Amino acid sequence: MKALIVAANLESTRALQQAFIQSGFEVQTETSALYALTLLERNRPDVVVSLAQLSDMSGAEFYELVRSDDALRFVAFILLASEAPAHVSRIDSVMPPAVIAGEVVRQAYQKVLEITRQTYEASSAAPIREAIQGVLGDISLFDLAQWLARSSKTGRLVVHLETQQATLYFLKGQLIHAQFGDKSGEDAVLHLMIQAESNRDGSFGFEPKDASDLFMEPVTIHKSTDQLLLSLAVEIDHRQAGSSLN
Repeated sequence: MKALIVAANLESTRALQQAFIQSGFEVQTETSALYALTLLERNRPDVVVSLAQLSDMSGAEFYELVRSDDALRFVAFILLASEAPAHVSRIDSVMPPAVIAGEVVRQAYQKVLEITRQTYEASSAAPIREAIQGVLGDISLFDLAQWLARSSKTGRLVVHLETQQATLYFLKGQLIHAQFGDKSGEDAVLHLMIQAESNRDGSFGFEPKDASDLFMEPVTIHKSTDQLLLSLAVEIDHRQAGSSLN
């Protein structure tokens, strides 16, 4: 995924840049709104993060320019400013300038997920084949699985939790096989989800593949991914409720 960070003083965004890079984003930076618009046309990012003041205009003015271009309607925009523009799209967000970098990254993930769901529902266009990496502190494994399903991804998701590793295979958005320790199928996904909820220091990497690359993998999951995630959420809630009573 790609992020474009725009600020009059890029030195003040070092922590923000590093937070995005550590979460698997490819980061570009710019001080000028007009040059940033050129970058948006050439190398469209998934999310734009703008500070309140740029070298040639305010962040709010830049936001209005971006939103006036219909070709950029699926690029999320996060404005770090004390005051919001008059009209803010539902796919965008205004956050206080002093917000910590990790919160901006989490918000960026959520906005990209929302846009992915919208575009998947509105179009059957083929998904972009890009490797995706990140940490579970920025996005939950549950939300990540939903995103892979809704965007019809095909490939292998590897999750690292301390000394343990899990592997999940998606075929056109459907989770077909999972392996976690000595467990496989739905049981593996359930135990992985439970452990991932309490271990936000874990990391993940998704490697896109062709459908033909998965023909040799066993099919251990037969529910649709949406059905599986729903049943897992119910099961996890029951277990957590039972634990709280003990």
